[in-house]
Amino acid sequence: MIRRLNYTGRRKIPRSAVTIRLLPADDAGYAFAADLDLAPLGFPKDSSVFVEAYNSASYMRFAFGTIGKPRDPDDLRLTDVTSRPLPKFRVKVVDQSRRHGLLLGVADKLIPLRPREDVDNRQSLLPVDFCDLGDRVWRLELSDWPVLELNNRVDAIGEAARTGDAFLALVYPEILRHILHEILIVLEETDVGFDDGEWTSLWLRFVGALPGVTEPPSGVGDAGMARRREWIEEAVLGFCRSRRARQRFAKALRKESS
Repeated sequence: MIRRLNYTGRRKIPRSAVTIRLLPADDAGYAFAADLDLAPLGFPKDSSVFVEAYNSASYMRFAFGTIGKPRDPDDLRLTDVTSRPLPKFRVKVVDQSRRHGLLLGVADKLIPLRPREDVDNRQSLLPVDFCDLGDRVWRLELSDWPVLELNNRVDAIGEAARTGDAFLALVYPEILRHILHEILIVLEETDVGFDDGEWTSLWLRFVGALPGVTEPPSGVGDAGMARRREWIEEAVLGFCRSRRARQRFAKALRKESS
């Protein structure tokens, strides 16, 4: 049974203190490894540390000892967590000396690294997942954090997504449009205040750094919604301009016809 927690006074654990990496398991599912650097953060040494894996369909919790005596569990397989959508993680530091444990610190919505992925990508704007999409080449998953799903039945699809001129020109502008629609139209979020724990904040910060793109407009009603839709198109155009999408697509066409 999971004890109830008191959230009063909790602190945010910096993402730089946590690295989660997905690993292949024997049953074709996932296991994970966690590198936690929590000792310098000043939590009481007898505080318990937990790592939780979850997605929209499932959840597991793992005890990692205490701040003063960290200990990895013997079994880190995600036996009760479905592989789709891609699992995310949270880390909790809990004072369990009280009847209902006091949550002292938390890092949530942590995107795991792949086995050989560089640690610098642990705060990726758009994590990539490879799965069987049938006859679709790509799909955007927006259940909790934007994830680009690529069809693992297409040879070299990962390289095409990383460096391909045609992929950049045709796919990424539409991904950006879908994500901004989710933020501004569905969630009605326009606050550019930065919070590295929220994907909406990360994406608005990214778009705000594009040349010629202003802050997203506020406002309510049909007029406000119309201004937000117009701003989304301006942001997509700014992305295409900054990445030279038209020129790169023309280059891809020339390569194909040569």
